[in-house]
Amino acid sequence: MRVLRIIHKWLGLIVGLQLLLWTVSGLVFAMLDHEDAAGENSVRALPVAVLEPDVRLVEPAAWLGDYAGSELVDISLMHRLDRWIYRVRFADRVELRQAGDGTRFVIEEAIIRRLATATYAGTGTLRTVSFRATPVLEARGAGPVWQAAFDDADQTSLYFSAEDGRLVAARNDVWRFFDFFWMLHTMDYRGRDDFNNPLVILFSTGALWLGISGALLLIRAFGRDKAPPKTCGRARAGAV
Repeated sequence: MRVLRIIHKWLGLIVGLQLLLWTVSGLVFAMLDHEDAAGENSVRALPVAVLEPDVRLVEPAAWLGDYAGSELVDISLMHRLDRWIYRVRFADRVELRQAGDGTRFVIEEAIIRRLATATYAGTGTLRTVSFRATPVLEARGAGPVWQAAFDDADQTSLYFSAEDGRLVAARNDVWRFFDFFWMLHTMDYRGRDDFNNPLVILFSTGALWLGISGALLLIRAFGRDKAPPKTCGRARAGAV
């Protein structure tokens, strides 16, 4: 029991610090406004495009021969700004084709500037547009993206997919504050979103063992208090 008490004490110190972080981070989540953290107040929904009957579309069969040997997954029709586009998804990539004439379409900086300006609903102005070829933590695994940064008080950034120009994330300082505590809560200091990482499993197991060992020590302490007091031999002899 002495060894158990020593382990319980030091493990309680280590695990207790993480339990405190879990409690503080949970309190932060409860206090923050969800819409501010999600950046919803900085984004406006674009009007739903309707395909008019008089719009001329080229059938995909006219250009599918360019992809002979590629593993085609699906083809979908989407609207970006003022044009209709075919989104051609393969097993390893995505390509775009203008629906009107079948020519290739690439998401470039000028298009992102127009998309960002049309999507942004805040009070700032567009400051910079930059292409990010490597994964960006704020975009959470969206692959290559375009970042549109605005000069508002919350330092809002909108992220658009480099593949098809869709909005993949809206971030601001409130979200960054939230994300820091989210990292402490999940204990995923690299990707932030993995609840099954070894640290969580280790500390959760430690917390479980701490509860079990604490219950054993508590039972032991109550059992010792109920035991009848022992009288020494000398006291018994004097009484006789």
